Amino acid sequence: MKAQGSMVVAGGDGTRKSTLRSAHSEPPFSIRQCGERILVAASAAAPVGGDELSLNIAVLAGARADIGTVAATLALPGPTGAPSAMSMQCTIGMDAHLDWIGEPTVSVVGSDHTITTVVDLDETATCRVVEEVSLGRSGEPSGRLQLVLRVRRAGRPLVHHAEEFGPNVAGAGSVVSTGGARHLLSEVLVGVDASESRVSMSPTCRAAWLPVAADAVVILAVGADRPSVRSAVADLRRGPV
Repeated sequence: MKAQGSMVVAGGDGTRKSTLRSAHSEPPFSIRQCGERILVAASAAAPVGGDELSLNIAVLAGARADIGTVAATLALPGPTGAPSAMSMQCTIGMDAHLDWIGEPTVSVVGSDHTITTVVDLDETATCRVVEEVSLGRSGEPSGRLQLVLRVRRAGRPLVHHAEEFGPNVAGAGSVVSTGGARHLLSEVLVGVDASESRVSMSPTCRAAWLPVAADAVVILAVGADRPSVRSAVADLRRGPV
């Protein structure tokens, strides 16, 4: 299956901080404004091996877009063993802001999935982009999963981060990868006080705050489960004690 979704977000009308000006969605995408947020729901099972999906988001000048997904996404194997792919392209205009906070993608055993996220910011735009993945369902190993994240500001690279996971990937389960952790989170913040790098360590989770510019940070966290990862990230965001 090949499918596309797209949306254009404009400034608020006095009652909302952002308004969905236009949207186009082919199954499995379903795009709706729900109060202050814009949500992407799945109207069909996807991605399945062989699927090629793409989502394009344009946030116009001055708008503040709060966008997310309704539920977790299962990356499923297909009958032929073909890989699947999901790409998201975000363009953020002058003085605009994007919050993208998606629910986790679960890499199901036997799947081979690639997620590519590209964010293009105007010189004065800001963003918060959060992506989470779970490596396998409960009691199962994961499939193969590739993650690619690129953030550019005024055409210049700010972040380019790529990772690959799966039981057959070199170094899987070692300290150079996830160290056996099953839940991962990456977050990019642009328009914040980056301060200095710092880490959060516990028996169930490891997280790092990594400045990439004076006003931009990458947060990376791996842990046993989603609650422990989110708790560690919340500690990092509060700053040193």
